Amino acid sequence: MDKVQNMLNIRLIAAGKHIELSNQFKKLKTDQERIVFTLNLMQQYDIVPSATGMPKNAKESEKLREEGNKVFVTGILNNTACIDALKLYTKSIAFAPYPSEQLARSYANRSAVLFKLGLYLECIQDIDRALALNYPDNLRVKLYLRKTECLMITGNHSVEHTLKEAQHWLEKMSINDTNRERLTAKLNVLHNKTTQTNINKNTKVKTEEIPALPIIKSCNNEVPCASDAVAIKYNERYGRHVVATRKIHPGEVIAVEKPYALILVQENMQTHCSNCLRVCWANIPCNYCTYAMYCSEECRNIEWEKCHNIECVVFPAVLEYSTYNLDLCSIRLAVLALREAGGIEELRTMIKEVDEHDDPRTKGFSRDGKLRSNRYIGVYSLVTNTEKRSVSDLFKRSFDTSFFVYFLATRTVIFGAKLPEDLSGLAKNNDVTFIGSLILRHQQIIPSNMHSFGETQGLEYLERGIAAMPFFSLINHCCDPNILRHSRPEHIVIYAMYPIEKGEQLLDNYGKHYAVMSKAQRQQKLLEQYYFICDCLPCQEDWPLYVELQSYQTLVKKPEDKAKIKKALKKFNMYVDLATIGNVPNRPYIIKDLLKMVQVLHDCAPTPCEEMSNVIETLKRVYDFNGNICEIPEIQK
Repeated sequence: MDKVQNMLNIRLIAAGKHIELSNQFKKLKTDQERIVFTLNLMQQYDIVPSATGMPKNAKESEKLREEGNKVFVTGILNNTACIDALKLYTKSIAFAPYPSEQLARSYANRSAVLFKLGLYLECIQDIDRALALNYPDNLRVKLYLRKTECLMITGNHSVEHTLKEAQHWLEKMSINDTNRERLTAKLNVLHNKTTQTNINKNTKVKTEEIPALPIIKSCNNEVPCASDAVAIKYNERYGRHVVATRKIHPGEVIAVEKPYALILVQENMQTHCSNCLRVCWANIPCNYCTYAMYCSEECRNIEWEKCHNIECVVFPAVLEYSTYNLDLCSIRLAVLALREAGGIEELRTMIKEVDEHDDPRTKGFSRDGKLRSNRYIGVYSLVTNTEKRSVSDLFKRSFDTSFFVYFLATRTVIFGAKLPEDLSGLAKNNDVTFIGSLILRHQQIIPSNMHSFGETQGLEYLERGIAAMPFFSLINHCCDPNILRHSRPEHIVIYAMYPIEKGEQLLDNYGKHYAVMSKAQRQQKLLEQYYFICDCLPCQEDWPLYVELQSYQTLVKKPEDKAKIKKALKKFNMYVDLATIGNVPNRPYIIKDLLKMVQVLHDCAPTPCEEMSNVIETLKRVYDFNGNICEIPEIQK
């Protein structure tokens, strides 16, 4: 998108209009005015959106499958190579027309990788998908033999039937087929194995264990997802913020919020489900686009009804302009809002009611006086920082949004029917510019309010998706936060990390932590993205980086306090070792002990303190191992 905007800038400068139009844009008061202005400007200077939408393509599917073959069949096979090949085959599946031989071949090839990785149930799924399509007859025996091996490993009782199918297709092969002799030998080996008594009938297939979602003991009257230990407050200095209504102890569950919108980041499209975001090594594609992939037909159908029947032709088109995950999120929020309201006029009425609400503390609350996470107005009411943004920032967002709304208008029936590809006509269409104004608003809300939806992968904590959270977004920043955001399959949980006194703010971290980034860097980054100068305690006192932190043994003067800390930390190193290798699920006593360490250090040692930092980081890792996990499968020897 930057290249296209640069092209527009060149044309404006050449026409001597750059400064004049910039001044005109600066005077605009509403997002809808900005969209009208930008669409007309694009029309005047011949900037017309154009994209193929990356449609299904048999040749592209074959190309990707061949790339997968180079990695898996002819390359040096290790775990990384297997995952790379799997992703290429999955992408090949996404591009294969439905139904087609290309799709069948891609499923079959991926099944070989899944078998190598010990994902036997997924392997069977892909084999069945390939066989149900136009898979070549002369290759079918190979799939039935692979399926037989999977069934034998998992102790399935339908081995004999699958072997008979293999025999049937083997007999249909040409006598001159060079593979016939090898496949016959393999069939005989498997026949012999089925007659032996040592076939494993008790193999346990590994399934994902999902810990129970934490329960809030006493819910908040205004915020259904939160505890009554907190309240939403408002003042000029902090805006809307969240404070404790009583003393909160470390480890206490503050809130369990289900995002209004949750969107998978593009980098995970081949390995996670677009709808439920869970890890899936055998994704199936949308039958129409090359963007979305799913863990099951059920998830595919759910997302189609929810939003994908609109996004299907829009997302692939906007992605051709090198757009970002946040851009896709801004479009999805508009689609969800329209679906929730039931129509454009109803959505207008809903928005008008929020805009006319005169209490900044309860802006975005429903008519029943509650801030509900499943209502769009909770997202719409989040801070935009419009007045603090530069003209160039606002114009870039308006320019990007104009492309998005162009594709929505001309390639979907969101406005009742596909509209003509006429920029000036779209600029005069009140419905189009209204939806465009919402997307532009999202473009301003998202950078300051969206939350990373994470997962643990080995020693790393990575982004799985992006979440729109009406309540969590009200929590302000601190460079040493007193809460932890913890991702579960469909929710984000907030735990207290430190003791929080009545009246104190709950404070999150916006990705700029005192232990890993200097004060100057933190404040610059926070000002650039969030438009505030941080004055939290670590900034006021300019706390040192982690490598410079002092031990409690230096900081604490009283011998009795040192003794308390030493006793509390007795098992800490053992817990660090367990957390490093991930051997912590189903060991609740670890969290309990770590929380006691936090309390003792809080009571006996000044901050910042090396041991407190270590305990907090270990505690976060233990919590994360009870949340979303992405376990990379290993090659089976």
